[in-house]
Amino acid sequence: MKSVNEVCKLSGVSRRTLQYYDEIGLLPPSAVKESGYRQYDDESLRRLWSILFYKELGLSLEDIRLILDSPKEMEKELMRQHKQVLLEKLSQIKRMIHSVDRILNDEFDVSMLRDFDKKRIEAVKRVHANEIRVLMENSFFLPIVKSLKVFNKLSKSSVVKSASKIINMDFGKLITLAEDVIQRFRKAMKDGPDSLAAKEAVAAYKEFIQLIFPCDDKTFRSIGQAYLEHKNELDEKMPGLAEFVSAAIRNAYP
Repeated sequence: MKSVNEVCKLSGVSRRTLQYYDEIGLLPPSAVKESGYRQYDDESLRRLWSILFYKELGLSLEDIRLILDSPKEMEKELMRQHKQVLLEKLSQIKRMIHSVDRILNDEFDVSMLRDFDKKRIEAVKRVHANEIRVLMENSFFLPIVKSLKVFNKLSKSSVVKSASKIINMDFGKLITLAEDVIQRFRKAMKDGPDSLAAKEAVAAYKEFIQLIFPCDDKTFRSIGQAYLEHKNELDEKMPGLAEFVSAAIRNAYP
């Protein structure tokens, strides 16, 4: 266990920042002494590392919260994606160091100007930023993320099986399916929650969820109910969508 002072010295994070992370529920301490001093165990410190990692990449605290509260294998896959951005930056730095050595030896080639071309890095960043936007920033999936206590209650064999499916799946395909689900519900809104289009959207949604974790009818109904609980957050993106999704799921799974 580490004290607040020790965590601050290790990470460079201020006491006030740790206190703020605690206040917003992003990083609660592992324990609080009778004296009121907060303490952090290895799991909390690992979470802090992830928070600082994603902050370094420019993500908002809300995006970071959603990522860290998602299934662990999905979080790891997102981190693998961001690792590619870092590797591209490292490659550029190595090229630049090599060019510096050449300049010091009074050598120059016009190709060295490519050292300052960041198009490749920006392209990689845009691809991964889009993945975050679809799965995390897009509040459509907020009820799933906030309802993932279900995931943690599953049997070990179910979790392993689900994690294996995610690891072996084309992540780009997962993004495409996510976008398809959202568009299906948006288009179905004009036809009503009991329409054929709504039923097809519900079926596609359940299929998508089952790619992430096992989802029986009872669990799916609870996710539908969760849309009403997060109505205000969801309505900021598209008014009426939360009630529509909940009603569509309720009609398909009474």
